Amino acid sequence: MLWKREMPEDRSADVLIFLAVAAFLLGLWVGIRAFFILAGVIVAIHIVQQFYDKRLGRYLNLQSEQKIIRLFPGEKAVFKFRFENRGNLSLPKANLKFQVTDSLTAADSLLGKPIVGTDAQLYETSFQIPKKQVLEVSLPFTAVKRGLAAPSSISLDLPLFRMQPLQLSYLGRFQTSVIVYPTPEFVQGVDYFFSQQVGHVLADIALTEDPLQIKSIRDYVPTDDFRRIHWNASVRKNMLQTKVLEHTYDMTITLILNISTTSRLGNAYVSPDFERILSCAAFIIYRAAENGYPIDMHVNLRAKGQTHIFTESTGLPETDVKNNLDLLASIHVKDGMTDIASVLHHLKMRRNQSVSILIGEFPASLHGMNGRLYHVNPEKAVLEEVTLNRERVRA
Repeated sequence: MLWKREMPEDRSADVLIFLAVAAFLLGLWVGIRAFFILAGVIVAIHIVQQFYDKRLGRYLNLQSEQKIIRLFPGEKAVFKFRFENRGNLSLPKANLKFQVTDSLTAADSLLGKPIVGTDAQLYETSFQIPKKQVLEVSLPFTAVKRGLAAPSSISLDLPLFRMQPLQLSYLGRFQTSVIVYPTPEFVQGVDYFFSQQVGHVLADIALTEDPLQIKSIRDYVPTDDFRRIHWNASVRKNMLQTKVLEHTYDMTITLILNISTTSRLGNAYVSPDFERILSCAAFIIYRAAENGYPIDMHVNLRAKGQTHIFTESTGLPETDVKNNLDLLASIHVKDGMTDIASVLHHLKMRRNQSVSILIGEFPASLHGMNGRLYHVNPEKAVLEEVTLNRERVRA
């Protein structure tokens, strides 16, 4: 059983025992049988109460479907609570309580109360769970803003033969969760950007060669790398031969999100355009997938064991869309910011990026931007190419 039983403190049992003893002694004193019957009735009530209290809700299970629901603001989802009562006692007027973050809001029939100091709402609803039956309670919710949401702090209040109810606190984890994606913000120039990639950017993308794909073999010249000598072919021809490898193209687009802004005194704060930055990123991620471009994303937020939060491209645009949007939905400023310069340094050490798009405040200096760079000002939502020169880029 994944429920913690919290029995309220109550002195009614002691009162019943006292009344039963008093009635019995009074019956002995006055010799009237009715007092003995009254004492017996009180004892019976006490036994029934103890039996009921001990068995109430003891054979109750809560089940939920294991799935993730992905939504945009305005779309609806349903949380299904499946209660299985295997006991012989019905559970009348069971009062269900749970919390959900304010990324979702319930239907009008289920009123929520804000929880002070948190971003969650407390919801309550009552129903009856018959004995030896399964009851499914479906509660509709609507996505209102970006974030993650799932029922938590689930509890059931069950009525007892006393003033205070028995509280069952669910110790398990509700298996159904909701991811609310940010609403894409149209960025002017993005469609033109992707339409031009095949035309001229591939020539500017750094070419790499696959050492496992040999295109052909030619005679060795002194400028060739010694590691590319094909020794078997050299033995057959009795002269040094060089491998000619297949060229591969790195078409991955690197998306850099700078969620910080710098004051005149040089102090860094969370950008007031934080949500617009994420919305612009969502739009570009969708457009990249539609045009068949893999994309990875880097955000200057702290991550455990990493320099910052980031995703690595899988090479599959469809998978990259899901991974990057999931990250956008889960980003929280409480994670703490990191310097955008450390993000750029990480990119320099990781690889020579070909095409990068920076969204947010343009940093005073750029480190390691070796390819083409584009910038999106979230206030204007316009994609513009940045000319990398010594004035703006300091290695």
